[in-house]
Amino acid sequence: MRPIAPCPVILAILPRVEDPWPDTIGIQLPFTAAAAGGVLAAAASALGSPEKQERAIKLGGLVGFTLGSVFYCLALLVQVASSL
Repeated sequence: MRPIAPCPVILAILPRVEDPWPDTIGIQLPFTAAAAGGVLAAAASALGSPEKQERAIKLGGLVGFTLGSVFYCLALLVQVASSL
């Protein structure tokens, strides 16, 4: 059985990704993670009431910011420790 080739139209529409991983992690990481957390929470609570949506978005942003800050601090500590 022959494998099914991806649709050429999809390959023409999707952009080419060169290198998705950044070379550096900057202070913008916690804010980007907060925005991503808010968007994910908004998508998860899309069918709820507006009050629940707003609360979920705030919580998602807070969780994203916290996780992004922890990751940034760990990356900073590893960089400082590896330079010693």
